[in-house]
Amino acid sequence: MVSWSDDDSSENSHQYADSASDEGIIKILETIDDSDFEGTEPDVLCNEHSLPAERRVAFQGIHTGRRFFACDVKEGRNCGLVEWVDPFWPATVENALIKLWDKYEECRRSKMEDNLESSFAVHNLTQQKIKLHASYERLVEDVNGLLDAQEQRAQMGRGKMQNKPDESKLQEKYDMLKNLTVAQANVIRNMKLKLAEEKIKLQAHIDELEKVAEQTKLKLNGIKAILDE
Repeated sequence: MVSWSDDDSSENSHQYADSASDEGIIKILETIDDSDFEGTEPDVLCNEHSLPAERRVAFQGIHTGRRFFACDVKEGRNCGLVEWVDPFWPATVENALIKLWDKYEECRRSKMEDNLESSFAVHNLTQQKIKLHASYERLVEDVNGLLDAQEQRAQMGRGKMQNKPDESKLQEKYDMLKNLTVAQANVIRNMKLKLAEEKIKLQAHIDELEKVAEQTKLKLNGIKAILDE
């Protein structure tokens, strides 16, 4: 913890940091940026390096708003607070600052607790989301499995239907064969009738020829008998 000594006899007395340091850097008060009080002060030198001190404005506890000079060394050992520019605030202002900083610390702790609770809530929600996602994935797998099984059964049913003779098609083929057979039978019957008619005509023609041949033979025999006389 940084500590410094104040000389009540002078409002702008020198103040020096005398605390231990981390890695050679002495911790000083928290500060805020102030465009009206920044940069370095050529007339004020730090204690160990004799370099121009940096202008800073405190933003911590009862010293909030007080200007001071501090060592400007950024690397290596920083010799800390060099000199206060502003005096201590009146007691009423210090009391007000104490209350304000207490309120600030209370709000910060409350915010940290809220953030912690929010982190736990987010963690729990994340875990629930992971579990729900895993359950959803399993559900999707189960549904896909059911759909695949249903599709396989449907394919098997279609295969059986394809392998099973179609009665309507068989009936159609039967009717076609039947009609073809009837047509062939009609053709054969018509051909038989036509052949029978041709046979009758041919027989009549043969009979006519035989009759003519018989008559011719008789004529020839008559001619032969006349010649023999």
